Amino acid sequence: MRLLSRAGSFLALLLLSGCPNEAVTTPPVPPPVPTGSATTSATATKPPDPPAPKPEEAYLQECKDHRKAAEDLRKVILAVTEARTVANTLEPYNTLSVHLVNAETKAELFAEVHPDAAMRASAERCVLLSTAFLNDLSLDLPLYKAISAVDVSKADEATKRLVERTLRDFKRSGVDKDDGTRGELKKINDELTTVGLSFDKKIREDVRTVKLDAAQLVGLPADYVKAHPAGADGKIAITTDYPDYLPFMQYGEDVPARKELYLANLNRGWPTNEETLKKILDLRRQYAEKLGYASWGDYVTEDKMIKSAKNAQEFIDKITKAADKRAKRDYAELLKRKKKDDPKATAVAEYEKTLYAQKVKKESYAFDGQSVRPYFPFAQTRDGLLAVTAKMYGLEYKNVADAPKWHPDVDVYDVMKDGAKIGRIYLDLHPREGKYKHAANFGLIPGVSGVQLPESVLVCNFPDPKKGEALMDHDDVETMFHEFGHLMHSILGGDQHWVYFSGVATERDFVEAPSQMFEEWAWDPGVLASFAKHKDTHEPIPAELVKKMRHAGEFGKGSDARQQMFYAELSLRLHVEKSPLTLDTTKVAREVQAKYGMFPFVEGTHLPVSFGHLNGYSAIYYTYMWSLVIAKDLLTSFKKNGLMDLTTDKKYRDEILAKGGSKDAAVLVKNFLGRDYDFKAYEAWLNE
Repeated sequence: MRLLSRAGSFLALLLLSGCPNEAVTTPPVPPPVPTGSATTSATATKPPDPPAPKPEEAYLQECKDHRKAAEDLRKVILAVTEARTVANTLEPYNTLSVHLVNAETKAELFAEVHPDAAMRASAERCVLLSTAFLNDLSLDLPLYKAISAVDVSKADEATKRLVERTLRDFKRSGVDKDDGTRGELKKINDELTTVGLSFDKKIREDVRTVKLDAAQLVGLPADYVKAHPAGADGKIAITTDYPDYLPFMQYGEDVPARKELYLANLNRGWPTNEETLKKILDLRRQYAEKLGYASWGDYVTEDKMIKSAKNAQEFIDKITKAADKRAKRDYAELLKRKKKDDPKATAVAEYEKTLYAQKVKKESYAFDGQSVRPYFPFAQTRDGLLAVTAKMYGLEYKNVADAPKWHPDVDVYDVMKDGAKIGRIYLDLHPREGKYKHAANFGLIPGVSGVQLPESVLVCNFPDPKKGEALMDHDDVETMFHEFGHLMHSILGGDQHWVYFSGVATERDFVEAPSQMFEEWAWDPGVLASFAKHKDTHEPIPAELVKKMRHAGEFGKGSDARQQMFYAELSLRLHVEKSPLTLDTTKVAREVQAKYGMFPFVEGTHLPVSFGHLNGYSAIYYTYMWSLVIAKDLLTSFKKNGLMDLTTDKKYRDEILAKGGSKDAAVLVKNFLGRDYDFKAYEAWLNE
């Protein structure tokens, strides 16, 4: 999942003036009046009606209107002369925040997914405008003092929490620093927004292609091969987009072709992003040091569950140690299998990892990954997921065919509970040019009780039914369930009075836990049988096949954990460096991989420049594993009572998802489990 905004991962009201599916009409211009005509003077001199604004101009004006409304509300708050109260200070500040989030996060979505380049450019402009205002706001000392002066001693707990967290955020922005320092901090923040957009854009738009012969597609599923015919040059084009890249790396048996595609993927953004990344790292270093922190790693972890860079490092090393024995066993099994093909082999390359993992699973675990693909046609899987979550959480999804949307392929559903609409979801699930290349949940509208219902967007890159059978690998199914976990968190957590707590608004290192936990439903025989029907026979997926898939899925857990710790350590290491501008980020990646990864570094790759999480997550990629530890503990209640036990499902809905960020994550987990979370469930899972 990608988190998008300091203000929260939400997106604006969908006022899509000028989206490609909406007609933009221009009023007719009166024809010129001939000399000597009998028209009146008033008619003859009437100017033509102005043309309708271009879609990107109308959108940018919408963004500016939100900013203007926020600026006006700031003036209203600062003009208060009587005693500060919730009504005259916090309520208008809440409305101000809604305007900012409604502008900023819509822009962040459009910059990543809108099919029109001019709209993407306007969205990027809106991000700059909104973030500049947000940065200015975070350093507004009079506003900070105004909120500080509100007496909340008799207020409810949510309001007290709002004030405490808001004042904390102001201080972490440097509001209490001298004028000169505040100005420098704002300048750094504004520049970070600009270079961050550039970093993401380069990755998103740098789609690379390798040209292969038909024989090099050996091992690929028949539907994949059919969907990739040879071009006029007799070559087959395979891109770094997910629907091309992931199946090829999963099943392709031509090792040179695998390596070529792997190199292309890890070189997206190279060489341009090398300097951009170093600039991001240096700006973050400057920012943290001006606030009195030793590094950005120390700054960014302070308000998370983990609390410090030191604790993050200890956690990374703890997981590395816990996974070490199993990871070495995984690697030894891969190498043993490779030696059957090449008796002289001494190592398994990372681009060979999934190839030999598939062979091990097929030969040692009696499971072929391609055997389950016929059970997962895209549309059937999507509809099955909707049915599962509807049953779990007492919901209904109503398709909204005429809803405004940014692309015709987007599906829109209203989410209903007890007959009332509680939100809306958008499913943008297929790749296209200029679109975000991975899988993420983008908030759309932050839910605010009595003001606006939550809306959220699933952005993925699954096979497109318009281009073939669109059969999904089980990895795709797991990803779909994972991201839908975020979607449910956004919608069910969206009934909050204070926008600060709406939806996915918990500590950043808890955010992934609900999604990672929900992956379990994609492995359950009963859940899968409810929708996974064979494309030809329509028979449900056999429980025995799911059992084999699950058993095979246990292989590689150790090496996967080590790989995650490589990413986590890389993100942390880059953000504690004292001189980022002189860094060779590829050298750092090579050193970190040697210590934390299980596979040798592949020369010629430049992972950091294509690692988008270095911008979005900065130093805290560890959060995926931290969240997984909690997710495995949350699952203990479901395993005891059953994944589709409605009592447990609804308790989880109400105690975790529906609370949004209104309580600390540790408190939410304790309220659900009846105890503090611990490491035991994760450790047991790792060693199963």
